[in-house]
Amino acid sequence: MLREEYAALTRQRIIDSFIALLEELDDVTVPTSAIAKKADVSLRTVYRYFPSRDDLLRATGDWLNSEVFGLVSGTNEKELVQGFRTAAEKFDSRPNLARILALTRIGRSMRIRFRNELALRRRKALWRDTPDVPPAARRRAEAVVACLDNVLSWLTLKEEFGMNGKDAGAVISWAIELVLRETRAEASRHDDTGQS
Repeated sequence: MLREEYAALTRQRIIDSFIALLEELDDVTVPTSAIAKKADVSLRTVYRYFPSRDDLLRATGDWLNSEVFGLVSGTNEKELVQGFRTAAEKFDSRPNLARILALTRIGRSMRIRFRNELALRRRKALWRDTPDVPPAARRRAEAVVACLDNVLSWLTLKEEFGMNGKDAGAVISWAIELVLRETRAEASRHDDTGQS
């Protein structure tokens, strides 16, 4: 095995162990020593690959977003709307992990980079075909869509309404479409009346 392959496998084993401990212990204060023991590596090895807790959280968040939940950021409006349907069903496959991502400080820190990237992509994709929507209306719509397109929405619909991921995805997609349709209709009405 090549040195690079071994390093990649070791790095992934550390991430996998961290995630497993988060789910098993239902405690976000997983000590680095416990991660090393679970990964069957030395504490020094954990620190070689992840010099700080932030490095581990960032790498874990990136891996979760791309490999576990496969969260879709979308390049156009249709993909953005459908993205939550896909994500909500995947949250059902790892509910404890999704709950940790939604409700804990450590979970939010793992999600932050993805959420920031998603906001930028969403902004580009949503208004590509409708540049006439005023900035204030865009901002309002983007804020509501960000609240809807979120693991917290999945958790709320699951806990308060007993919905599974498929049902939650359909409801959130419907709501996002409604917000966007109303925002565009409002912009069109303003254009027709000559108001700005």
